[in-house]
Amino acid sequence: MTRGQKDVLIVGGSGLVGRLLLARFGDRALGTCLAHPGEGLLELDITDADATLRTVSRLAPRVVVHTAALTDVNRCEIEPEASRLVNVEGTRNVVAAAREAGARYLFFSTDYVFGDGGPHGLGAARAPLNVYGRHKAEAEDIVAALDDHAVVRACNVYGWQRGGKNFVMMVVEALRAGRRVRAAFDQWVSPTLAEDLAAAVDKLAYSDLHGVVHLAGPDHVTRLEWTRRAARVFGLDESLIDAVSVDSLGAAAPRPRSGGLDAHESERALGVKMRGLDEGLAAMHQDFLRQT
Repeated sequence: MTRGQKDVLIVGGSGLVGRLLLARFGDRALGTCLAHPGEGLLELDITDADATLRTVSRLAPRVVVHTAALTDVNRCEIEPEASRLVNVEGTRNVVAAAREAGARYLFFSTDYVFGDGGPHGLGAARAPLNVYGRHKAEAEDIVAALDDHAVVRACNVYGWQRGGKNFVMMVVEALRAGRRVRAAFDQWVSPTLAEDLAAAVDKLAYSDLHGVVHLAGPDHVTRLEWTRRAARVFGLDESLIDAVSVDSLGAAAPRPRSGGLDAHESERALGVKMRGLDEGLAAMHQDFLRQT
């Protein structure tokens, strides 16, 4: 690495996982942002192909980690053109820039490339039920054309982030304010602690592992159980939690009743261990206590 050059470029450094990755890589990394500017982050619109190519060429990283996406699943369903622009064409632009720079490329995908029948293993057939999942599957195929790449499928990522929008943060903020929370008793997920995901990606960045990896927590629970456990760990009022069917939530985008990922094979390949839900929530609560 020459003076001023960064080894790793985090495309999407302002999100929960992006911030944790920047903290782990430290002086080796630089992050980009767009909608959520932050100190030390470089502004980059990945839908601008020329700007993306110029930026990555100038920085010349050894590794590009692409976390940036339009992840509002309901918005993607309502505005498929916006989803395609960011999640497909934006990915195409970053892939082209990484290829030009000769960089290893890590791309974040989702369990929504699958349908029901989770938790899904590496060999499961993709069958997305919504626009977001279809566009992520399309992006995975674009990434697969690169020689040195890994597709990181993750899901239900949670962790402490002031003002964060992950599921547990929204539950905690609502219950702390005395607001009621509705949680589905018939939707199964694989909650994944963001710190564990970042630690695994840190190892993946410098490994010789290629292709698809699954990184998710080992527990497969309903949204309702996840919500109740979060309330208990944070010492909040469980009586404010209403058990509802997923259909009653009226979401614009259809979601699998049984989603999630089986990460055991990828954990063994990387030599990492993803924490279970109770341990992960306890770690998040400790972060909350340190930062409030």
